[in-house]
Amino acid sequence: MQGLSFTDVLQTRTDSILDACTRCGKCAEACPMTEPAGVDTTDSPALIDGVLDLLRGGVGTPGAQRWATVCSNSGKCIPACAYGINPRLMVNLARIATKLQQGEAAVRKAGNAYFNTMSRGTRTISRLQLAPDVLARLNPPLKPADEYVATGNEGAPDIVFYTGCNLVKTPHIALLVLDVLDALQVSYEVMGGNSTCCGIQQFKQGDAKTAGRVGYNTIERLSRPGASQVLAWCPSCQIQIGEVALPAYRDSYGASPFDMTPIAEYFAERLEDLRKLFVHPVRKKVALQERAALPGVMAAVKAVLRAIPELEVVELDVPVVSTQSVHLNVLPKFKKDLREREFAAAHAAGVTVFASVFHGCHRDLVHYQNDVSFELLNFMELIGEAMGIHIPDVYKRLSLMGDVDAVLADTADAIAEYGMDIETVRAVVASDMFGG
Repeated sequence: MQGLSFTDVLQTRTDSILDACTRCGKCAEACPMTEPAGVDTTDSPALIDGVLDLLRGGVGTPGAQRWATVCSNSGKCIPACAYGINPRLMVNLARIATKLQQGEAAVRKAGNAYFNTMSRGTRTISRLQLAPDVLARLNPPLKPADEYVATGNEGAPDIVFYTGCNLVKTPHIALLVLDVLDALQVSYEVMGGNSTCCGIQQFKQGDAKTAGRVGYNTIERLSRPGASQVLAWCPSCQIQIGEVALPAYRDSYGASPFDMTPIAEYFAERLEDLRKLFVHPVRKKVALQERAALPGVMAAVKAVLRAIPELEVVELDVPVVSTQSVHLNVLPKFKKDLREREFAAAHAAGVTVFASVFHGCHRDLVHYQNDVSFELLNFMELIGEAMGIHIPDVYKRLSLMGDVDAVLADTADAIAEYGMDIETVRAVVASDMFGG
């Protein structure tokens, strides 16, 4: 039986932060977004005072509101705090408080609009690339709860692979993950898509009530197959479910139905088994486009890649920030400058591959393939190459056409097969692939 609601739990956490925070300001000083966002941290305790005022229901300060708005969930603030606070959560709660100054109706409308736009884009872009039977493999329809109840835990999979909402836009990555799981002889059930959203879209827009309902529904759905471990691909889902919704669910219901782990870390745990599958040398010099939010994922990806025969992983001296590239859209100049710095460092290091880790970063990177001297791949493609698996990157091929009409002509058969409205497809391709 449920006790506290999601919003009750958030209020309890807010109260704990207010009690524990000493206003030392170390979290603000560690944040990589404050300087490019123009947030003054010379008096960081005053900045934190503004954040805490927001958490109490006040108006905060312009600096505190700005910081909450530009937070990219990098997580560099977390080890900077010596008082047991999760400053990433603190700033996210401050963002909710800032947004709520517009009123609950406004944040609910913004959250719905954000989610609906994402849903339309995901549905359209995935259909342009995949036949219905393949799409069903990556985004199977949600089974009703009573279908699992009828069988109990008999035949429960080893894991649930949780794709999140957007991975299916770059389906070659997801299909490579499934091929690796098959080769490891892991039994799994794939869950994801809009019916199992983590709630991050609503949470970022300030609609905590809807985010809680969505998150709790997804936790219940992910628990249906009976697996004790859920492997997440998406870093935003890992943070939103693993760091926000799942602990709140435990406080509401007294227990968590599963543990949630990034799938790259699972691959690192199975490294000795993977080594046996890496039967093809990969003679490439690789640098990663690293992200800061989940440092364990970066370490895991490097460990797996370094196990591939003849593959060399090099380190680049560039800032490591953010969760995915989309989180940097709030500071477009900073995002552009960082990408150019990454490319310059990769070129200077003589890499043959600059590899994305996450799907959103991959979609952003591949547009620049013709501008650089190295391949722009996802790390899963390198794992696939070592195992003798190749799945074409259709998203990259379409995006490099650089023209909406060319994409529509190339995908005309898919548009007809799914019965999609051509003007809807045109609008989605223009916005999703070519930035409007």
